[in-house]
Amino acid sequence: MPDQQYQMTRQEALDRLRDYGIQGEDVYLIDLIPLVEMIWSDGQAQASEIDVFKDYLIKHVNSINAIAGYKMLTMEKAERFLQRFLTGRPSEKLLHTLRSLIPPLRLSSSDDDANQDLRTSVLQGCLDIAASSVTEYPYQTMERFCSDEKKCWFEIFDTLNDRSKSAASD
Repeated sequence: MPDQQYQMTRQEALDRLRDYGIQGEDVYLIDLIPLVEMIWSDGQAQASEIDVFKDYLIKHVNSINAIAGYKMLTMEKAERFLQRFLTGRPSEKLLHTLRSLIPPLRLSSSDDDANQDLRTSVLQGCLDIAASSVTEYPYQTMERFCSDEKKCWFEIFDTLNDRSKSAASD
């Protein structure tokens, strides 16, 4: 019998988030965790990366509210939620675990187009953050993104495309 990868259910993912104090409308903000990972992947949260992140956050909150049909999220609440991830570098294990909960929670709807749009949006946001600044000048032609940022992006890509192990094994 082939070894099948365990697929976490939406409820299991919600229970895991609750263990981290994330519930209610904050669940819709975990899509931003990969962008936080990208910000910290080179070891620094640079001002230009935060600026790109804030622009993305505004669009994300507006999109969630448009889908909901009412003002479910406010910018103030979203910024308060995310501040804990931006004031100091969170553990990689925490970020990885939270990222691994995105597919069962946010990419498992029956609307394949919406799932792909969200996946693409997050991956593009990560690229925009990585491209917004470098840690050292001058940089070589192939070093606009440092190796840690490249590695992080591919890990995010794999997770959002269900190509990595489940958070249930963490």
